[in-house]
Amino acid sequence: MISPFIAAFTGTAVEFFETAVIAYAIVRAGYPREALAAVVIGHVLVAVLAITLLPLNQMLPVFWLRVLAAFLLTAMGLHWTQKSIRRLIANKRPRWAEDPLGKLKVSPTVEAAVQAFSPFVFLVMAKSSVVEAAEIVVVVLPIGAATAAWNQVLWGVAAGISAVTAAALVLHGRMKSVPEVKLKLAIGLVLLALGLSWCVEIYQDYPGQLEG
Repeated sequence: MISPFIAAFTGTAVEFFETAVIAYAIVRAGYPREALAAVVIGHVLVAVLAITLLPLNQMLPVFWLRVLAAFLLTAMGLHWTQKSIRRLIANKRPRWAEDPLGKLKVSPTVEAAVQAFSPFVFLVMAKSSVVEAAEIVVVVLPIGAATAAWNQVLWGVAAGISAVTAAALVLHGRMKSVPEVKLKLAIGLVLLALGLSWCVEIYQDYPGQLEG
C-alpha cells in the first residue's frame, strides 16, 4: 500500500494546524501557560486512550481494517476538499482562522501574563486540543492497524506535529497570513487520492471478499 507515513503525516498536520493557530492566539493574548499545558495534556490524554484501545484492532480481520482505513481516508479527503472549494468560491475563511480567540471566548489582555493560572482558559483550550487530537487518532489508528506499519505511522504523526510547530515558530506574528483554505484543499486532495488508491488495492487483493 502507499506509504502510511504520508497518510499519517498529512492527516496529523492538517488537524494539528488548527490547534496550533488557536494556541498561538491564546499565547499572544497573554495566556502562554494555559495554552501550552492544554495542548500537551490534551494530546497526551488522547494518546493514552488510543493506546488502551489498540488491542481492539485484533477483533477485526485485516481486510476490514483496510476497508475502514480506506473509507476514512477517502471520506475525510472528500470532506476537506469539498469544504475548501466552497470556502474558496465564497472567499471565506474558517472562524478558527479568522478569529481564534472569538471561538474560545477569550479576550486579549496585557495583565493576563502576570495573573494567576486561568483554569477557564486552560479547560477551553484543552477541549479544543482533545477534539483535534481525537480526529488525528481517527485517521491514523485504522491506518496503523490495517498496515501494521506502526513505525511509519508514528513517525508520520511526529513529523506532522513537528512541521506545524516549526511553521508556527517561523511564522511568528504571521500565522493569520497562512492560506489555510488552500492548504487544507491540497491535503484533502492528497488524502482523497490515498483513500481511493487503497480502495483499488483492496479490490485487487481481496476480490472474493468484496464480491461475497
